[in-house]
Amino acid sequence: MANNYDNKKDIKEELKDVPEVPGEEAVEEDHRDSLVFNDSVVEKIVSLAAREIKGVLDLKGGLISGITESFGGSDSTKGVDATINDKDVVLDVKMLLEFGQSAPRIFDELKQYASQQLKLMTGLNLVELNVEVVDVLTRKDFEEKKQKNRANQLGSNAAGNVNKGNYDSQW
Repeated sequence: MANNYDNKKDIKEELKDVPEVPGEEAVEEDHRDSLVFNDSVVEKIVSLAAREIKGVLDLKGGLISGITESFGGSDSTKGVDATINDKDVVLDVKMLLEFGQSAPRIFDELKQYASQQLKLMTGLNLVELNVEVVDVLTRKDFEEKKQKNRANQLGSNAAGNVNKGNYDSQW
């Protein structure tokens, strides 16, 4: 049968006749639970959120990331840097903008959607968002470059000469 105790005083009263271990003092420990998120988890959440916004063609580094993933690797946080301080998050995002789309609208949507997803998934608060548009392309031009890069990468791998390329220099 289990005893019910209302507070620490009741427990201490119950244990008063239990002999102590000689040479050791009883130590009350404070245990604190924690839930911690690695920066890369926050970066991935924001990266996925950004890719859902109309007018965002890709994040800086995205083409190489896509190619890497096709060969079993993963680097889906390219273009997003997160700094977490307690419960606050500062984000720096670099993106490719689709020609004809409104950068201020995309910024506002990203801020709202990323904030919502971070709060929902992690409980963290987005306190600052910095977006750098690194290039503007038509969707057609973007798709053509993506196909060309993929073909070049596949050709290099087939020849046994993996050419990592410098994606950043393209934009």
